[in-house]
Amino acid sequence: AKLSQQLGAYKLARHVLSKIHTLRIPKDLQEYVDTLTLMVKGKPYQDNEDLLVMCYRCSSYNPLVTPNTARPNCCTNCGQPFIYSFITFEVLPLVEFHLEPGLGEHEASRLLEEQPVDDDNWTQNIDENVQSMRISYESPLHDPFTARLISYDGATDDTEPIIVTRSMLKSMEMSNVLICKYAKPLPTRFYKNLLPDVQITTCPQCNKIFHLDDYESMLLERGHCPFCRTPRDLLQMREPSHQVL
Repeated sequence: AKLSQQLGAYKLARHVLSKIHTLRIPKDLQEYVDTLTLMVKGKPYQDNEDLLVMCYRCSSYNPLVTPNTARPNCCTNCGQPFIYSFITFEVLPLVEFHLEPGLGEHEASRLLEEQPVDDDNWTQNIDENVQSMRISYESPLHDPFTARLISYDGATDDTEPIIVTRSMLKSMEMSNVLICKYAKPLPTRFYKNLLPDVQITTCPQCNKIFHLDDYESMLLERGHCPFCRTPRDLLQMREPSHQVL
């Protein structure tokens, strides 16, 4: 409660203090709790916007205290599970997608390795006195995957996965896709990085996802994966399934 009050998460502080008041508080702490409660009541009934968690699928901000009906660690609006870095536990700008029926993992990897088709349109005009060329760049909204995210209106089932077709895979940059290959019978999972400037990687042993800088720093500092503790020498023998650069 004290930390929430210091960070400006006043709604969260109110929630925590209300839970504390239902407990038997020692006498030496009762006055401190009452004072902190009065201080928080004089603050706005909302959390600092910088502390709210944004869903990268529907672009909505989630409260720090989720309703009882909401699934844990998921967006309260669209139900998209949050994907955390297993070092800082910050929400990563990743959105999981599934392959359309009939599209296998090997074919999907092959389609991702193909260079996307350059969709820049240009026209050339030549007459007796002037030679001109006009280039029109495609809007980011023309990206099929982004268009699928924007088309979400909240009316469909909140657990409906994003299905990707062959044409959508061809339009993706492989450097923006994260592939986590697990041991059978677990399926391979695909993620799209919506912020390519954010460098993300996975541990080739446990497939946990990390910020690239944090992961490399922990490997140098401790000599093993921060989650599965696989030694660095063994990890270097196995390359990650894919790394977002």
